[in-house]
This record gives sequence, C-alpha cells and structure tokens, in this order.
Amino acid sequence: MKKLIAAFLLLAGLTSVAQAGSLLRAGSAWTNQSGSTLYIQSISPSGLLTGAYINRAAGYRCQNTPYAVTGWVYGAAITFTTKWKNSTESCNSITAWTGFLYRGQIETMWQLVINGSSSTRQIIQGADTFKPASTKANKSLLIKK
Repeated sequence: MKKLIAAFLLLAGLTSVAQAGSLLRAGSAWTNQSGSTLYIQSISPSGLLTGAYINRAAGYRCQNTPYAVTGWVYGAAITFTTKWKNSTESCNSITAWTGFLYRGQIETMWQLVINGSSSTRQIIQGADTFKPASTKANKSLLIKK
C-alpha cells in the first residue's frame, strides 16, 4: 500500500511539473489582480526567464510602459525581478516576485525596495496571483513604435 501511495504522489508531482512546463512558456502573458501584466518573452533550457512587466497597480507610478524582467523557472517554481527604470521613467526601485504555478495560476509573494533604503523595515511586501492573459492585448504595449 505504501508503494502504491508513493507511486501516486510521484505521478501527481510529475503531472504538476509537466503542466507547469506547458503553461510557463515563452510568449505567455499573465495578469494579476491589480491589472498588471507579466509577459514571458523567453525561457532558456536552463530555466533563465526574460520578459517584461507592465504595471497598472493603483497608487504606484511607472505605469503602462514595459519594464525589463529577468528571473528563473524551475519546474513549477518561478522567480522574477524588475528594475523600475526604462527609457521613459524611473521609479528608483526594484521588485522581486517569488512563487509557484498551481492550478493554472502563478501564486507569488513580492518585495519592493527603494534605492537608498537603509533598513529592512522600509521594504514593501505583498502578494500577487497571476492568471493567464490574452497575449494579443498585452503584446501591443511591448511593440516599439
């Protein structure tokens, strides 16, 4: 019985990783509860992720333009970071998200640090849930005009 349970758990884990690989892929877009979008441009064979993040969270600057993203995918685990500086605006900060793909959503915790901070108490923290988004609608913001 123990072997049967172990085999089932192993199979469930492999299915979960296989689903992660099919959903976390280049060309996919993910929108969180604030309307912000993570666009995954590429994932290398080693798991290196590149892409862009478009912020639409109320109460924050640096909105509606893409910011470069880099990170890692390891099975269902994902981490990515953006420096809030591009050719049009700088918000003098960095945000890092860490989480996992589960049931078709990316569940993350994030931390934002402002350049010049001097205490960990100044780090802003939160959580985001990203759901698959239409790449057509979001790709248009990534195309340079």
